[in-house]
Amino acid sequence: MLGLRTTLAVAAVTLWSLASAHTVITYPGWRGNNLHANGTPAYLNPDSIGIDHYENGTTGFPFGMQWMYPCGGMPLSQNRSRWPVNGGAVSIQPGWFPGHSLAMFYINIGIQEEGMLAPPNMSHPVVPPFQISGPTNVEYDGQFCIPQVGMPANLSLQVGQNITLQVIEAAQHGAALYSCVDLTLVDPADLTKEEQVGPNNCYNSSNLGFNLVYTMSAKATSGASSRIPPIGGLPAALFATVFATAVKTLW
Repeated sequence: MLGLRTTLAVAAVTLWSLASAHTVITYPGWRGNNLHANGTPAYLNPDSIGIDHYENGTTGFPFGMQWMYPCGGMPLSQNRSRWPVNGGAVSIQPGWFPGHSLAMFYINIGIQEEGMLAPPNMSHPVVPPFQISGPTNVEYDGQFCIPQVGMPANLSLQVGQNITLQVIEAAQHGAALYSCVDLTLVDPADLTKEEQVGPNNCYNSSNLGFNLVYTMSAKATSGASSRIPPIGGLPAALFATVFATAVKTLW
């Protein structure tokens, strides 16, 4: 059985690698490349639960590791990026996988308190949920950037503290993709020129659009009375500025 499963995995790697890539955090960093898929895809292995454990002790990831909460199967990084203590920029490439012509995004942080080896969870949202619209439902290039991701108002984070930034992309078919970057908070004035955000690492591609997320009652109808503010209270004008024009005005 091991030989058959291994043969199937090897035979499928080339085909499956065409659809193995997902979300990439281009700034401020990335835990590591978890885009590869080296396991047997589900259509060749109906017993797969997303991770294949073989009898020789090896492990296969038929869908790539990004399907795994909380950080796509990647362990805590020892090579941290430095990020402003009051929040900073995040740049993301969303279109490395088919099915992302529409996708929901969530950005959270996990806090590594003193004495902890890693954040216990990623339970602090730092932007309201939003939806992107891409140019096609197959793979596409391009990125978007949020120039200033703030910190939750009820937190008191200090220079030198370690946090993890988590990006979740929920594709239109419901699959969630997890990526993380491990950060050390610093005084913004202490960032080097290479660490600072600029037009080369924070820009919005012209082939991406953005949609607000609304909530409304089941009885809501069209018209002014049904226009409910977006989740998180972020005004539509401000949201549009952040994603459509903020980078242009910054530089």
